[in-house]
Amino acid sequence: MVSRLTQQISEQASQYQQTLLALLPQGSAWPRNPDSELGKLMAGLAEELARIDQRALEVLNESHPSQAYETFAEWEEEYGLPDPCSGANPSFQERLAALLQTYRMQGSQNREFFIEMASIMGYEITITEYQTSMYGERFGGLYGGEDWAFTWQINAASINFKTRHYGDPWGEAYRTWSNQRLECVFNRLKQAHTHLIFSYQSEEVVNELSG
Repeated sequence: MVSRLTQQISEQASQYQQTLLALLPQGSAWPRNPDSELGKLMAGLAEELARIDQRALEVLNESHPSQAYETFAEWEEEYGLPDPCSGANPSFQERLAALLQTYRMQGSQNREFFIEMASIMGYEITITEYQTSMYGERFGGLYGGEDWAFTWQINAASINFKTRHYGDPWGEAYRTWSNQRLECVFNRLKQAHTHLIFSYQSEEVVNELSG
């Protein structure tokens, strides 16, 4: 079975061969038949030109961390990764999520910022904010002291999968799950005077809390 990449290079080589034959001088000494000896020579040159084209495309893909493979370690080093939040032995997908989160991060302290950071790392969350109980509120409700004004709860699914994708390095696990990085990164990003509570529930409960 011919791979898509092999087919693409073959098509590019055929186009290059036609171009090279079209650039030959006029005359019977320069046959433009692709099956002639000269045509076969041009086919060999065309394969190398197609290979260079494909290589240039691969290098271009490396310019963004989401598509980096050969330069992945260099991207990590540029952004100070792996960091203490990466854990002992992160999978490639976990390393990629950490890199994208660091690459795209623009500092903020609002709900949308933290929800977006979680999404980039592969977590779907909601945030519950609390407030201090005030005079005049109904009896029977939960009492919240002054500290609750600086407390917010992260609601996430109890199991968050990271699944291996086509093109990932050999030897990686097909699926991993952990909430360790979510907690570590959020505790690093939050304001010093705030307190976080992490609540892991089923996906149905998390969706209800977002409503």
